[in-house]
Amino acid sequence: MNLKVPSAARSIRGFTLIELMITVAVVGILAAIAYPAYTNQIAKGRRAECRSGLYQAMQQQERYYSQYNAYSTAAGSAAKIRQFSGDTAAGSSCTITSSACPGGEALSACVLLEGTMVKSDPAGITHLRYDSNGVKTCRLNGSTTATAGNRDCWP
Repeated sequence: MNLKVPSAARSIRGFTLIELMITVAVVGILAAIAYPAYTNQIAKGRRAECRSGLYQAMQQQERYYSQYNAYSTAAGSAAKIRQFSGDTAAGSSCTITSSACPGGEALSACVLLEGTMVKSDPAGITHLRYDSNGVKTCRLNGSTTATAGNRDCWP
């Protein structure tokens, strides 16, 4: 007895295991390339938000200086100086603190704003610093001293 398979049944084919494995490999390679680029862009956005928050806080410090002839280090709403970079403290990329500049300068002469990154950064940046003299520096992972000239910090 010779059974013939209908021609419609012969033309239905699925993917072979090799085709499926090649597709998974291509998707894996694309993901391996795209994910680091994505995380770097997210980190650049966080740093930009922190820089913007520092600029806004410095504008508030300058307004405070024009009224009281000294900069403010008061936290909270007493001085109305920005304490975070985003719209809300919970969603911010960095927290902002004010202090007198290093070197013994008084608050009537100089204020240092420091933005501490909330989430880890692939470039290793932990703090962005900006003072009223216009000096911009940053601190990297594990460093206790500020470094200038890092293009990731202040492009």
